[in-house]
Amino acid sequence: MPSVSAVIATFNRAPELRTALSRLLAQTHPVAEILVVDDGSTDGTDAMVRGEFPTVRYVRLPHNAGLIYARNFGFVNTAGDYVLSVDDDSWFAEPDGLARAVAYMETHADVAAVACNIETRDGLVYFPQQADPFDAPWYVGCGHLLRRSAVAATGLYMPELYRQGEEKDRCLRLIGAGHRVVALPGIMVYHDKSEKGRKPGLERFYNHRNDLIREVARCPAGLLPWRFARSWIGNSWKNLRHGPRLTDLKVLLALPEILRIGLKHRAPVSEDAYRRWLHLSRTAAPGLPQPDPTPSHNPLPCKAGEG
Repeated sequence: MPSVSAVIATFNRAPELRTALSRLLAQTHPVAEILVVDDGSTDGTDAMVRGEFPTVRYVRLPHNAGLIYARNFGFVNTAGDYVLSVDDDSWFAEPDGLARAVAYMETHADVAAVACNIETRDGLVYFPQQADPFDAPWYVGCGHLLRRSAVAATGLYMPELYRQGEEKDRCLRLIGAGHRVVALPGIMVYHDKSEKGRKPGLERFYNHRNDLIREVARCPAGLLPWRFARSWIGNSWKNLRHGPRLTDLKVLLALPEILRIGLKHRAPVSEDAYRRWLHLSRTAAPGLPQPDPTPSHNPLPCKAGEG
């Protein structure tokens, strides 16, 4: 049986993490190891995990290093053939969700990552649930399964991204290396989307900043001026609609850092791979409006905090 390592990064969400761990341990496919990477919590997360989940490995980072650093730490400190990532406030809706994801990857050797379907507490479903598996441009961090060998060959996340946007960069690299990223609409992950630690203004800043870093790092030279401008204008329009208005100013001030990080990691994919990724981004990205979405069944298996 292929081995699965699960990595959960957490920060000050002890009740939500309790639910996520309980649901993960109830999966029909055994998880060889679960590693909780605590990004500096101060809410008793350490005592909860050690006291209630003795089989779970728990590591507390000495300082808050960011979600992406925590996920990299989890990847290099686990050994499973597959690496499962769920957030500390997300879990499979059905007990065989992980088993079905592993089975799909076992029979599709060219697939490096599968994107589970995500349903959020406000009712958003990312993919039509009755759709067959299809190629996607990226997965969502709160519910995906990775083939370790493919990720090891293409590299870890850029730690300078700190939070957000790392999925797009990794999947672009995987596609550039000849792998596939596939959405599995029938495998549901419920994202309880805790408000703890979420700051909309900060999220929009990092979305804008990290999109620009990705373009500098991965876009072929012939397309880079257009794509950099397109990314800036598109994100600026979102900021104009949703605010705060200072986000664009912060991004402008961060431009030297954006260029420095992007050039440090610059390893562009081929133009064919990049154009394919753009096409998938326009047609198959998670969360895009979909025709006749099928409502999810029993979206919330238990309340946050219940075991």
